[in-house]
Amino acid sequence: MYSLKGYLTRNLLITLSFAMVLLLYFLYQGIQVLTQDFVASRLQHDADSLISALNHNPDGTWTLTTDRLPNVYHRVNSGHYFAIQIGKQTLRSRSLFDHNVNMPKLIAGEQHQATEFVGKEHWLMFSQAVIKDDQLVTLWVTEDISELEQTQVKFLAFASAAVLLTILILLMAQYQLLKRGFKPLEQMPEAIRQMRTQGQEINPDQMPSEIIPLIEEIDRLVNQLGQRVQRSRNALGNLAHEMKRPLQGLQSYLESLPPEQRNECSKVLANLHHIIERELKRTKIVGLSTPGRYTVLDDDLAPLIQVMQRIYPDRIIHSHYTSGLVMPFDRDDLLELLGNLLDNACKHSRKNIEIRIQQQSIPTSGYEIIVSDDGEGVSDAALSIIIERGIRLDESIQGHGLGLSICKDIVDSYQGELRFKHAEQGGLEARVFLPIPT
Repeated sequence: MYSLKGYLTRNLLITLSFAMVLLLYFLYQGIQVLTQDFVASRLQHDADSLISALNHNPDGTWTLTTDRLPNVYHRVNSGHYFAIQIGKQTLRSRSLFDHNVNMPKLIAGEQHQATEFVGKEHWLMFSQAVIKDDQLVTLWVTEDISELEQTQVKFLAFASAAVLLTILILLMAQYQLLKRGFKPLEQMPEAIRQMRTQGQEINPDQMPSEIIPLIEEIDRLVNQLGQRVQRSRNALGNLAHEMKRPLQGLQSYLESLPPEQRNECSKVLANLHHIIERELKRTKIVGLSTPGRYTVLDDDLAPLIQVMQRIYPDRIIHSHYTSGLVMPFDRDDLLELLGNLLDNACKHSRKNIEIRIQQQSIPTSGYEIIVSDDGEGVSDAALSIIIERGIRLDESIQGHGLGLSICKDIVDSYQGELRFKHAEQGGLEARVFLPIPT
């Protein structure tokens, strides 16, 4: 599992970082080229000035008109230097002082540009060969560009800081955009919770179009599961109804048998009637299947009590629970659990049945269900067997047991606990504890 926000943010960071590094690299290279071209053009201009200031004396020597030269060539180590080679004569700027100059060998009209580190200085050198007074003149003009490069580094550092700030701003902007864009998705858990607790369908109009297929698939699967469960229950109910007529025919046939055979076959028919009645009651109790939905007591318990009172019209069921209580358990499972407990209590009570449902947090967080009746109850020996040996043997105990094995299976599926004791009204009290699902 991974975070989509984190994935998008990480990829944006990688993309921006790569793009900004390339931008800084090309920016640095561009500044260097522009700087060197600018300095080279200025050196070429100085070279033209030197050629104009060069004079050929009658004795065959060459001199420079110094008043036409910039002052930087007169200061020692000023960073601006020149040298002129005419035959065997070499003219040097005073700024060169004791620096040795390797004059390039050029032919007339040829130009040459190069860089070289000399001590702490970085020289950009421009060389040119011209013909003046029928003699080959080679000019060498140099400027120290180390200060310019330091300025470039400072500018690059400033640009890097600006790029980093830009990346942070873009990441923050993307985070806000993603937060706003994913806000409808954050409503999905609440919408699914309402679907589970209240049966409300998810409204596609309030969701992005990209997740509509997901919503439709969830609805389709839930409906398909509900239809399958409902078909299964309908099939059981239909089978139970269809079996009644053959059993009635068998019952009529048994009446014509001898008493010995009649008693033995009557027990078998009684068991079959018992199974059929149990399945029919399960169908009535649960009603329409809504798999995955939570149990809303305000909506689900009252109809269940009405079903029980139609089956047992002379019984009175008293319910106690907090209004608005929602139990985070499958509605079908809990209705089947409550229905079997109430059915067992109604069948063996005199008149009054009490059901109490409450949430507790100590010692363990969960929900407690108490169903008690005012019937005759069971003996201590039978109660001990129920507690000691398990509910699956309850159907063999006289007076109690219809559906209790189903209750045990449901409680066990939620890692809960089912216990029995004598009720204060005199009948049997069933206590169920269901821990909150994690």
